[in-house]
This record gives sequence, structure tokens and C-alpha cells, in this order.
Amino acid sequence: MIGHAYLVVANRNAARMFEIREGATELQEIECLMNPNGRTNSRDMVTDRPGSMSAAGSRIPGSDAMAGKSPADHNLDEFATRVAKSLDERRKKDKTYHINIIAEPQFLGALRKRMNKQTEKLVWRTLDKDLVGASPDALLKYMKNGKSH
Repeated sequence: MIGHAYLVVANRNAARMFEIREGATELQEIECLMNPNGRTNSRDMVTDRPGSMSAAGSRIPGSDAMAGKSPADHNLDEFATRVAKSLDERRKKDKTYHINIIAEPQFLGALRKRMNKQTEKLVWRTLDKDLVGASPDALLKYMKNGKSH
């Protein structure tokens, strides 16, 4: 096939992107995105000082400033958006024929939600496992022997 195939190995802390080469026998790391707040607890991401925003009808100013998603979940979503955007930019720049993804389960779900339809169509295999620190040889073994979704 003419074009590029990629492997993304990610968790909420880092995303490593590899180009799959030589008939899926070699991986070349091409990008590494880091999320410095990936493992930070929600309570460590916010101050204990009341917020300055309140929803309509709130009786105590600032009491509901953090309603909805936790800061940790928001951070996970932002990082997944960055990774999805990087994949889409690569798809637009290079002829890409498929993308494989190995990611921790929660991050894999967040990443899939943030991918546009064109990039999502290129996802060939996924594996829900946290292997960001694995060597390229170990990743190749997981790609060949791991279950796909």
C-alpha cells in the first residue's frame, strides 16, 4: 500500500506516535505529546478559594463554579483533543491508510470521542492497555498478538 500507517500509544499523561514501517516489522517514533497535569488529582488542580462565577439562581456566589466535569476529567478531554488534532493534521498532510491505537481504557474512549469522522474511519485496530513506556519491539508484539476492537 502506498501511504503511511501509524501507531498511537497513549494514556492521560503522554501520547507517543510511531510510523509503522517495513511491513509492520519496525516502528519509528515521530512525535511525543506530553500532558504535565495528566496524573494530577482534581483537588490539586483547583484552589480552595471560591470561584467568581455562579449559575443563574445560585444563592451563594461561586458555590457552583466547578459544577459538571471534574478538573481531572476536563484535563483528560483537553489532552485527548490535542492528540486527535495531531492525528487529523497528520492525516491531512500525509496519505494515511490506517491508524492503530493502544491506550489506557479511559483515554481511548476520550480520544475516540474527539476524533472527526475522517480520522475515525482510518482506525484499524485498538487495544485498551497502558503501554506508553513499552519499547518499540514490545509494541510490535502487542500489535500482532493483542486483541483488537
